[in-house]
Amino acid sequence: MATRKSPHSHGRSEVRTRKDLAPAIRRALKRLGSRLRDLRVERGLSQEEAAEVMGIHPKSMPRLESGSTNPTVATLVAASVAYKVPLRDLFPGGEEEDDSQ
Repeated sequence: MATRKSPHSHGRSEVRTRKDLAPAIRRALKRLGSRLRDLRVERGLSQEEAAEVMGIHPKSMPRLESGSTNPTVATLVAASVAYKVPLRDLFPGGEEEDDSQ
């Protein structure tokens, strides 16, 4: 039985490479990483301990906190639960800066 390629397959997303979006995405990931680091430090956790509480691999924490990786929604929810903050609190300053203009 031959397998057919989906007509909806468009390859990898280009959102992070688009010149009009890439700078805003980098800034948002850096802010998110800083916020995650601040929350971890406030709670007196090492990166390894925070990873354990969140249920992620310990090697993921430095990448999350540096803003060099794009976390999944599941990872963000895990951070929200682990640090006992509303999900929206992981994104400080979102209202002040509007990168869409």
